[in-house]
Amino acid sequence: MSILSLVQGAALRCNFGTTPSSAVSSSDTNVQQLVAFAQDTGRELMERYAWNNLKIRATVTGDGTTTLFSLPNDWMRLCPSDKSPMGALISSSRPTIPLIGPVNDEWLNQMKALPAFPAYPVWRLINTNLEIWPALSSGEVVTFWYFTKAWIIQATGTQVATFSADTDASLIDEDLIMKGSIWRWKRAKGLDYAEEFRAYESALERNAGQQDNERVVSTSDYTINPDTFWPGQKIGRAHV
Repeated sequence: MSILSLVQGAALRCNFGTTPSSAVSSSDTNVQQLVAFAQDTGRELMERYAWNNLKIRATVTGDGTTTLFSLPNDWMRLCPSDKSPMGALISSSRPTIPLIGPVNDEWLNQMKALPAFPAYPVWRLINTNLEIWPALSSGEVVTFWYFTKAWIIQATGTQVATFSADTDASLIDEDLIMKGSIWRWKRAKGLDYAEEFRAYESALERNAGQQDNERVVSTSDYTINPDTFWPGQKIGRAHV
């Protein structure tokens, strides 16, 4: 579903009377409002929940001296978060030992003032950069996942953050975007939008609940650890 078909569906449900033939370039105020409200809805949803379609893998490669790496231009936040118990940043040199972070400014300043380096690099986010200190060794690759703010995909496959053509489509469920546009449009017109808002929030809960962003941890059933499990029988050594 493109932004044009999204607006056409919303217009039908809002009783426009006519079906818009264009969306982004339309001179109709109502259509312009629907496009703006679709933009607002997408921005809100992007910030409220972690959508699978917005995950992107990124890497930085050490050269032995660089400690500041520019974050991607479409960066929004780490995936799943900087509080991940498994560690958000993984080094190719130590894949079982995640980099410690994010460290706060005071801690990092203190470590830099000490006459010794920590055993493993630590990291933090500063401005539009990822700081890893001390410097990664030459050729060492650090991998992480992040959520992009470019939630719209163009016909060419390019991801952007703003609708600019009628063929642009949302990477977030488009029926959800349409529902959000409808209740916002009715609110702007001073109409009753309670039912439309309820339908939007209900659809949002269903869609967000289907995103598999967190690891499932069992608190009752015993889980076999493949690293320590031995299916055979232990045979003790006989004592004479």
